[in-house]
Amino acid sequence: MHRMLIPAMLAIASAAPALDAPLAECALSSAISLIRPELQPGDLFERAQAVVVLRMTAVDDDKHSVELTVTQVCKGTFAPKTVTMTLVGEQPMSAFVNLAGKGTTVTAFIGKSRSPLDILFYAGGEGRWQIGSLASAEDPAHWNWSNDLGQLGDKSLFGTFNGSDERFAEMMADKAAGRMYFPAAPISRFHAEQVLTTCAGPVRGVALYDLDGDGRPDVYACSERGGYLLIRGADGAYVDRTESLGLAGVGSSSVSAADFNADGRADLLLDGVIWQQGADGRFSRTERLPVAPAGTVLSALVLDHDHNGYPDVVLSLRSGGLRLWCNPGAAGGAFIDRTAALGLDQSDCGAGGTGWVMAGDWQGDGRSSLFYAVGGGLLLNPDASGRFAPSGTLGYDFTAGGQASGLTGAGCFAPVWKPGRQDLLFTRDTGFAFAINLNDGKLHDGVQYGNELQLASLGQLPLIAEDLDADGNVDIYIGSRDGKPNMYYMNRGYGSFMVPDRYDPGVFPGTTHHHGAWGLAAGDADGDGANDLLVGGIDGRVSLLLNDCFSRRQAKEHPTAVERTLEGVRIASVRVMGPLGVTGATVTLAAADGRVLGRRDLASNVATGCRSPDTVNLAVREPGTNTITVRWSDGLTRRWSLNMGAGTPRIQSLTAERSEGAKP
Repeated sequence: MHRMLIPAMLAIASAAPALDAPLAECALSSAISLIRPELQPGDLFERAQAVVVLRMTAVDDDKHSVELTVTQVCKGTFAPKTVTMTLVGEQPMSAFVNLAGKGTTVTAFIGKSRSPLDILFYAGGEGRWQIGSLASAEDPAHWNWSNDLGQLGDKSLFGTFNGSDERFAEMMADKAAGRMYFPAAPISRFHAEQVLTTCAGPVRGVALYDLDGDGRPDVYACSERGGYLLIRGADGAYVDRTESLGLAGVGSSSVSAADFNADGRADLLLDGVIWQQGADGRFSRTERLPVAPAGTVLSALVLDHDHNGYPDVVLSLRSGGLRLWCNPGAAGGAFIDRTAALGLDQSDCGAGGTGWVMAGDWQGDGRSSLFYAVGGGLLLNPDASGRFAPSGTLGYDFTAGGQASGLTGAGCFAPVWKPGRQDLLFTRDTGFAFAINLNDGKLHDGVQYGNELQLASLGQLPLIAEDLDADGNVDIYIGSRDGKPNMYYMNRGYGSFMVPDRYDPGVFPGTTHHHGAWGLAAGDADGDGANDLLVGGIDGRVSLLLNDCFSRRQAKEHPTAVERTLEGVRIASVRVMGPLGVTGATVTLAAADGRVLGRRDLASNVATGCRSPDTVNLAVREPGTNTITVRWSDGLTRRWSLNMGAGTPRIQSLTAERSEGAKP
């Protein structure tokens, strides 16, 4: 069961008053969301005599009873195929009304050594733990439902799990299959920041991208007073090449990178201007896009809207709505204004608004949808002809202090809920939204299920999503535009998250994490297989936070189950090459049985007009032979087999190149 956000749902975070409080206050008022390391689902599994997953199939309001069908026995033996559960004792009727519904998934832990008739069961999500019992040992098909732990005021089991009932049942099935992974303590760690340079004003956007083609990610940081281009050398040092490569004094508030003319060299998109890289490495300003007056571009991004392999451009203008310019391809020359033809000049698509924009494959068909943070929030999906139409207004407020626009609402599309599908994440002033994509055309609230997703800082603006602890789960990182602490949500799997620096202050030993950000990008800067963070500070500092998570994975004599899993993690490092179809390409990693273990869509992690690399790292927890599939934006698809079993190197690099003369 998942709560939907549309057609007119209130802001996700508004359900929890603590989200409008400073972080220090959240620590007190949201204590129920804290993870309990000493009592986790795996512990309940081990203690129970039987673990059974059921689904409610009938409800009898008069008798206050429900019928459940057994869908899986994860542990022990349990003979009945159906169960009748009846409300008894002083249990409030409100619990029955809230939980008794057809389709609700129930996971029951039946019997302990000293209490063989007792049942602890999870139903309805959001931390709804219940107590019941078998009617008798001779009649296991009849249960009594006696107490709602939440109604009793016992919130302690929220820290065990307070997420989706369906994901909880999935976790128990994985536990039975021996592949459950659910860390109860931080597994993240970063080195103290490296300050690469300091801009004359606040850093608005950052790019961590291989600009000189040597395979090492370089850095571009932009501010309205001038940007900086830093090239990474073989020794790991970053050298300021801004002036020598033709970019001295170029101010902008947004940066992206792509090969716009398919000559094999990366170009830059700075606000609404394409800077083309020549054979000598220097960048030259082009007139391929109409000149936007200074200060009118809020952000810019690249995508391949028409699927011809050439990057197109979307601009978000201050009080000017969205503009989409299509690349003419091999013909060269000026980009073609397709704004009106694609419906983006219409009021229901946000014409005349001011807000952040992001692109991603929400519909799962290879076409890019747009999310536009104006009004109540607009998810704009393209039809077969490419024309956009809104799926409805989401009911959000993207103003700051009820007045200023464009100060929150940035984010990205990323596979956070499950690895094979793009979800939607974006900030609001005192919280953020995590819209789960269940491939039913609707947006479903993910924050309510996320344990510590209910904790937030203030002035939240940039948001990116990437695996920041090399465990195979995509994490969330959010910056504060007001200089308050940034927020890092470590994805534990099954829709549950924790804020690791609340438990371990050493996760971020420097100062950068604690003083806000306008620009964010993530990628493997040093080649160790773990994704690093590039942070553009409001104080002008451009800082690189190198990942140190592997230092926590030293072999131990008596490792826990989580530690054993992490020791066996393998990294598939996939570099996608062109010259066509790289922007908007999809990289998918699947197990031998077809299960998707990881996915990345290039250029979808945009934050506030930022760019992450075209090389992606996909961490795999299960040893075996996997399949890497790369689908370029023009539809060309290639597959590679990759042995990631025990005894293989921790990092396995793959260069995904298009076949000579290949066509989709």
